[in-house]
Amino acid sequence: MDDIRLTSREAYIYGTLVTAGVGFVIGLIPLVVGVVKKKLKLGVLGLVASTVGGALLGLILALPFAAIFVWLIVKQPSTTTTTSGDTA
Repeated sequence: MDDIRLTSREAYIYGTLVTAGVGFVIGLIPLVVGVVKKKLKLGVLGLVASTVGGALLGLILALPFAAIFVWLIVKQPSTTTTTSGDTA
């Protein structure tokens, strides 16, 4: 049986594709949360950010990006509007 040989460039490309795939899987979490909360734009941005972060630094960036976007999706609006009929 022949040995499998990779050049350093091939190994780098395959490694990047694997970590991007891991980032994509992690990025599905903000996407699903965004769909459920009807904030699809933030969900898709979380998916893209996690995938790119996974490709760059693996779980070191993919997990924080996913957590940040999930937090942005589920947090309550920072401004509250009051409907008061009393105007002086």
